[in-house]
Order: sequence, then C-alpha cells, then structure tokens
Amino acid sequence: MKVLVADDDSDQLSLRCMLLARSNFETFPAIDAATALDLAAAHKPQCAVIDLRLPTQARGLQLIQDLKMLDPGMHVFVLTGDDAGRLAQVPERPLIDAILTKGSASALLLQKLRRVAAEAHPL
Repeated sequence: MKVLVADDDSDQLSLRCMLLARSNFETFPAIDAATALDLAAAHKPQCAVIDLRLPTQARGLQLIQDLKMLDPGMHVFVLTGDDAGRLAQVPERPLIDAILTKGSASALLLQKLRRVAAEAHPL
C-alpha cells in the first residue's frame, strides 16, 4: 500500500519511512506541505501520515484539507507532540482517521495502516 509521509523534521521523516518500508508499505517522503501535495497528486497514496506542525499547525491542517480535496477517500493519520484532545475542536477533525501522539505511535500507526491495507485487499 502507498503511504505519503510528511514531516518537516528530516530525521523523523527518515525513521518513519524506514519503519513503514520494513513493514512492506511503499512510502513517499515529503519534507514540506508543497512536496506532500505534489507527491499525493503524482502517486495517489491510499494513506497519509502527517506531522501536524508542518511547520505550523495551521499549515498542517490546511494540508489535510488539500489532501482530502485531492482524494476524499484518502486515509489521514496525524502525528502530534501536543495534546491530541485539543484537536477534537478543529473543523478538520472529521477529515482525520486517527490522531496519534508522537513517541508512542509506531506500533499503533502500523496497526492502523495494516487495517486499512486489509480493508482495501481482503483475503
């Protein structure tokens, strides 16, 4: 399954892509929102894993809107270092499949991505 990964921290971006690639996901790394949109348009990933602050929360939320306009069926998973509960109030919340807290998100993220992959290609 194709997964767009967007994070303005190059180390986090590399680590996340490596983790996903080891789990047999095809990753498309983006260091900024403009690159993320270009990659999404070109490769049509089924999922996006986005750092909320790209570099600001407002830009991350705008990216979510832009990705969903590009493909309303794309699954969007947001990573944040902030309190995930605060995002329950943003207008973009219905566009987000899951909000994961950075640092503890790897196993849960993989679980959610595998679930999407299984739904897309049931046995």
